[in-house]
Amino acid sequence: MPKIIGFGIVGCGVISRWHADAIESIQGAKLIGATDPNEEALKKFTGDYNIRGYSTLEEMLACDEIDAVSICTPSGLHAPQAIQAANAGVNVIVEKPMAITREEIDAVIEACEKNDVKLAVVSQLRFSDSVQKVKKAIENQELGNIVLCDLYMKYYRSPDYYATSNWRGTWKMDGGGALMNQGIHGVDILQYIMGPVKSVFGQVRTLTHDIEVEDTACAILEFENGALGTIEGTTSVYPGYSRRLEIHGDQGSIILEEDNIVEWNTVDGEGNEHLTAVSSAEFNSSSDPAAIGKQGHMRQLSDFVNAIIEDRAPL
Repeated sequence: MPKIIGFGIVGCGVISRWHADAIESIQGAKLIGATDPNEEALKKFTGDYNIRGYSTLEEMLACDEIDAVSICTPSGLHAPQAIQAANAGVNVIVEKPMAITREEIDAVIEACEKNDVKLAVVSQLRFSDSVQKVKKAIENQELGNIVLCDLYMKYYRSPDYYATSNWRGTWKMDGGGALMNQGIHGVDILQYIMGPVKSVFGQVRTLTHDIEVEDTACAILEFENGALGTIEGTTSVYPGYSRRLEIHGDQGSIILEEDNIVEWNTVDGEGNEHLTAVSSAEFNSSSDPAAIGKQGHMRQLSDFVNAIIEDRAPL
């Protein structure tokens, strides 16, 4: 009989339901339980999904049915919880960011390698059909020599978004602001598509929110492939606008808006067949952090489950 991978969820906040729904949709995976120090949140979550509640992470990791955990807690807790799970021999998929310092990231990787468990960080945009199509086009030099790549993430978060949280916008638990939290997926696909960055120069400011970390940032990039680029990230501009990634070469240009290819122009005149522009109002987190689709989590968690079963590295 095929192995069923049993999952536990750590943290029962907003994003945990994306993980729970994804796990329940995957053949070969089963949601076993969850843990959260907030008893009310834990009770509601476990009741909604008809799963077990564990009073502590230690208790959940001791359960023989738990093969993997999804870590959905505030960013500052990711590293210690991932290391604790790895040391218990449990596979780890953790929400972005993996951790909030380079030292913590290295420690998480070392713990997972030492204990021979799988590790993945939620970067669900990489699993998008549009992103895969654009990445392949760049690799095949369909745009010729890449000249520019620009990323715009002009988001809005209300004062209440920070005021009602005891960890958002703090160095200790958020690790950063408009780039580390809200903009991290855009930065991830920028590097995923374009390759490594050779140098970066930037400025960050806290201009409108009463928080410790940046709410506005601008950067100039030089990529190892010779192209130049920019990043603009903010949580301060009302009403917030869709993420936009613009890639320009001497033989063509592609523009991604959220998960839609809105422009694909090449010297051969072909491109309309690549356009995927649809209404993204439902899945546009520019002003609502919960307005994201679940397809990406489903694809990434499915790959993670298969990686455990097939004993390979997650994509």
